[in-house]
Amino acid sequence: MDMHLPYVNEDLFSVDESIPKVAHAKAYLLEYRQGCFVAFPAHTGVELIDQPKFVMVPGMPYFCRGLMAWQGRRLPLLDLDKLLRGPGAPGSPSVGHVLILAYQSAPGRAVEYGAVLAPSLIQMIEVVDSQQCELPADIEGLPRLSLSCFEYEGRAVPVLDTARIFSNPDT
Repeated sequence: MDMHLPYVNEDLFSVDESIPKVAHAKAYLLEYRQGCFVAFPAHTGVELIDQPKFVMVPGMPYFCRGLMAWQGRRLPLLDLDKLLRGPGAPGSPSVGHVLILAYQSAPGRAVEYGAVLAPSLIQMIEVVDSQQCELPADIEGLPRLSLSCFEYEGRAVPVLDTARIFSNPDT
């Protein structure tokens, strides 16, 4: 009986053609409220900042905590809990960490940056196609802000589109 493990190359694909190829994707898993998670594609994450300083600005949308300075820029700091649950949601009580994310508002345009509250530390996880699932029905705005959704540890985790949450979150 042959008990050796199959050889897997650096691209995470099996060299043995009899074993189905399964691509893995990396994602940042962020708990925006206790027990509620979203993910961002790994290529969008730029930096995690501990205890950032930000300035509240009058007239900003209900889901924007203010502006924060980062590398000579002023970035909008979004509260995902308020963005996903609406204007009446209490939002995150503290600003422990902030995740800086990159996006393009349209193909060929310059890369822009924004920031989201990360009340807990984020995790880098691997996701495979077989984890795909339906978006949670209890969050009304998810279809317009999400790229997809996957199941992780028994929970549906929407993958948010950074361009949509920073360029046009209300439409």
